[in-house]
Amino acid sequence: MRFSLWLWPYGRWGGLDAMAQAAQRAEELGFASVSVSDHTICTTGPESSGVGPVWPDWSVLSTFLALHTTSLRIVTCLVVPYRPVFPQAKQIATVDQVSGGRLTFAAAVGWLRPEFEMLGVRFENRGSLTDEYLRAMKVLWTEDVPRFAGRHVSFSDIVFEPKCAQSPHVPIWVAGGSAPAPIRRVLELGDGWMPMGGELDGDLRETVLRIKEQVAARGRDPEALTFRYTIGIGEANPALQSLSRSIAVDQPAAVGRQGSPEATAAEIVRFEEAGFTELAINFSGASASQVLEQLDWFGSEVLPTL
Repeated sequence: MRFSLWLWPYGRWGGLDAMAQAAQRAEELGFASVSVSDHTICTTGPESSGVGPVWPDWSVLSTFLALHTTSLRIVTCLVVPYRPVFPQAKQIATVDQVSGGRLTFAAAVGWLRPEFEMLGVRFENRGSLTDEYLRAMKVLWTEDVPRFAGRHVSFSDIVFEPKCAQSPHVPIWVAGGSAPAPIRRVLELGDGWMPMGGELDGDLRETVLRIKEQVAARGRDPEALTFRYTIGIGEANPALQSLSRSIAVDQPAAVGRQGSPEATAAEIVRFEEAGFTELAINFSGASASQVLEQLDWFGSEVLPTL
């Protein structure tokens, strides 16, 4: 099992330097990655409740974190339809170059309709845009003379450089639930599956098995896929309740206190037994110092137990 430090919500950090410090500490503790999330703007209506107001540009933040670490991977979850395919593919490839091949691209279709409207993107097209942009980006990243003809984007007679540092391109994880569309996207285009919700003993466990079976039927190695989930540690953070599952709170809940290391480790083992290979940890601390305290607790108490 690998672990990732999920940085969101960003407002609690007080600035970029604290995020870099946390990423460095996670690297020292043996975490596999640090996770960056994506919104461009947030509307002020009730539909944005829990999203949070602070969203650094993903490419700048990812580059900043890469330059402050040496081995930690940068997992960036992007809402693919938000940005035109050319600048998006260029940013991904360039960040991969800057990081020395440490970028992982988690592709999401998005859900916040007012944000789509503000960005001038039709909400109803988000699925087809995601599929087509992913296919087009693969062409841009892998072909010397890239050509593509689609409903939303077409190109030929162009040069696209630099390519990704990783070969054939950055890993692509599909963010989404157990519905047919994201599962098809994993089978056709993905190197991993990253659900943001669900029950472990229900649809999550069943979907991992289903994806592995269908990948194998297509002649691909199911063990080469990454299966990643996000869990919370510490007191339930209201902003995370709709996106992550709080675990290990078997003592009176308070920020900075967790359940026993053994209980936390046992819950992690359940995910491993269900086929998950990476867990993103979202600590509930409301400030940088509280998150770092929880991170050190996890590193000194839970990891040795595992």
